[in-house]
Amino acid sequence: MDRETHRLLGDLIRGSSVAALATLHDGRPAASLIPYAIHVAGDGRLRLVTHVSRLSAHTRDMQAHPEVCLLVTAAEGSAAVPQALPRVSLPSTAAFVDRADPDYELFAGRYLARFPQAAEWFALGDFSIVTLEPSGGRLVAGFARALNVSAAELAAAVSGS
Repeated sequence: MDRETHRLLGDLIRGSSVAALATLHDGRPAASLIPYAIHVAGDGRLRLVTHVSRLSAHTRDMQAHPEVCLLVTAAEGSAAVPQALPRVSLPSTAAFVDRADPDYELFAGRYLARFPQAAEWFALGDFSIVTLEPSGGRLVAGFARALNVSAAELAAAVSGS
């Protein structure tokens, strides 16, 4: 991946705070919108962190089928034609983080740093922290500019290295 594409990928994921989430719902595909924060661990693993309510269908979907896909897109006005809109599709595995988990506070801190208005929701019993770990991705960097990216390339681009 060239330097410009590497920078575009990192800017795309860091520059957005929401992603389309595709899940399997009652045997059929379903899409919803979730906010996310970013965590790149010392071992280089990228995880997107979200905070979801048990009342939401996508939460139950992730509990039943943790294999999901996220779609992060650039702002609509950033491309002359829709097909050139930069975007990355991220097949991921959802993992619910128990409040007793040693990393819970780390992930909650990441999320609250990005969404401080969500603090009161952490007191509600029906919300959970979920990490979404991409196994790789498919980046569309512009019209006729698509490429597969590895999990390591995603983490490096997001961390700016």
